[in-house]
Amino acid sequence: MPMDRSLYPDDWDEIALNIKNEAKWVCDDCGKICRKSGESVDEFVVRINAINQLFSGWPEDISVSESEVRAHPQRWTLTVAHLDHQPQNCDRTNLKALCAPCHCRYDLQPSSMFVKKQLKLERCGQLSLEVG
Repeated sequence: MPMDRSLYPDDWDEIALNIKNEAKWVCDDCGKICRKSGESVDEFVVRINAINQLFSGWPEDISVSESEVRAHPQRWTLTVAHLDHQPQNCDRTNLKALCAPCHCRYDLQPSSMFVKKQLKLERCGQLSLEVG
């Protein structure tokens, strides 16, 4: 689902870049190395190949297939997730650097879908019910 930029603060791009740099362009959930901002697929493949060479002697295979990167480069896009699904809440504890697949998995959890639906209804004028 595309993001509604009007819900985000004006400095969102800077905030998101800071989170990604803090994470060293690695997904906080699965540990996938992701493409840096402005990095072409070719540049990313060169960087990944260099990293693969560093770890070539490890017992487990952590290498990344160049053909997979070229076929699906969007899977190596690092995003920033709002854990409470409220784009205006940019407190550092509410933000997490996630690769695109992990971000989708997070957003598609049933509990996340319920929260997102409720927040959208409230933005459209639905009153919230405070229980307790």
